[in-house]
Amino acid sequence: MVLMSKALMFNTTLKKIKFQEHRDAKWDDECKVKFIEMLKTHKSPALVKVKFDPADKKDETDGHKEFKKEMEFFVKKIKKEHKNSEEFEERIESCSNEHMFSNLLKLIEDPDDHEKMPVRKFFNNTFGTLLNDAIFQLRKRQQKSKNRELLTMQGQVRFVAHFLQDHLPENEAMADSEEDDDQTDEA
Repeated sequence: MVLMSKALMFNTTLKKIKFQEHRDAKWDDECKVKFIEMLKTHKSPALVKVKFDPADKKDETDGHKEFKKEMEFFVKKIKKEHKNSEEFEERIESCSNEHMFSNLLKLIEDPDDHEKMPVRKFFNNTFGTLLNDAIFQLRKRQQKSKNRELLTMQGQVRFVAHFLQDHLPENEAMADSEEDDDQTDEA
């Protein structure tokens, strides 16, 4: 068992192991302690399931029961560490540019998702907070200004339209100028 624990210290691939005590060479406490120390100190073992059988099922002593409990405890800790490291790696991968790009592309190309998209989400995905900013500025201007035109429907629409036109995202302004160029070329 001591040799087995030394060999398992550098294990990175073996996940399950089952071993049995020999009838003639019974395990002493030192062997059990060495095996438990290997599980406790070396976090690299990939072991996620360890099982052993005593030489005689009838002779299963308290020492074997305690050894089994300790072994199960440390194997659970190793499993938990593996799970945590896998979750961490998944989180890191989900933050990569390729992963985010592929998910965004999938969202854009899937028409079923767009069909049931809430209005607020649609505006956030397209205009962002531009419309909200325009309305906020209108309210602010209405409070400060004595101009009656901002209180009429036409005045409010005109103010919001001018605000949106003045604060268009970069690519939107270029698209309008290209369309105007296309229309003048056709005429």
